[in-house]
Amino acid sequence: MSLENIVIAVSLLLGIVLLILIIYLISRVNDLEAKAFSLQGTANSAEKKTENEPQKVFGGLSGRQLWDEWVSIANGGDDQYGIKGDRDRFLALLELHVRSLIKTGMEHGASSTNEQPSNPLTIKMLRGEFESYLPSSQASRLYELGRELGASEDTQQRAALSAALAETVDAISMGIDAGSPFVESAMRDVPINPPEFEPSQELVPSDNPDSS
Repeated sequence: MSLENIVIAVSLLLGIVLLILIIYLISRVNDLEAKAFSLQGTANSAEKKTENEPQKVFGGLSGRQLWDEWVSIANGGDDQYGIKGDRDRFLALLELHVRSLIKTGMEHGASSTNEQPSNPLTIKMLRGEFESYLPSSQASRLYELGRELGASEDTQQRAALSAALAETVDAISMGIDAGSPFVESAMRDVPINPPEFEPSQELVPSDNPDSS
């Protein structure tokens, strides 16, 4: 075989190898583009889904879990559910819970009824119904003091019961670092003189965090 034929054969072989290599590279580029478009489409879909989904109030927590998480935050724990932004709404929920226990207790005391509300207690707010929890001992004490207050017509005794209620509410407030305004708001339905009950009257929070 002549040198010229060898050169031609080698050139053809190199050309074939180069062609195969080019075809392979084009195939790989197409695969990479397809994967990139697929990943981009998945990311856009997830982002769009996240934008369309309403943000869960209280990070999806309720009842005792919600209470425990706020106690943890009040004691320096991490806000692992991102609920600090719902603080005003949580305090309004808890205020309604406290006021409901006291009001129910007073009504039951006046009618000689003894039926403590459930705990957690379902509270109706503008954004729906939420379960509110209080430590059992404090929830029971609020109700029982309310019953005694509702059954008593002695002004001096009622003043002592009112002070005991304020002390219990203050203990609840300290547990979640709510401050004295919470105590004042939660106690605003507690009279010293014998009240005229209006069972049909619906409790509303002192301010309205749900309106925003």
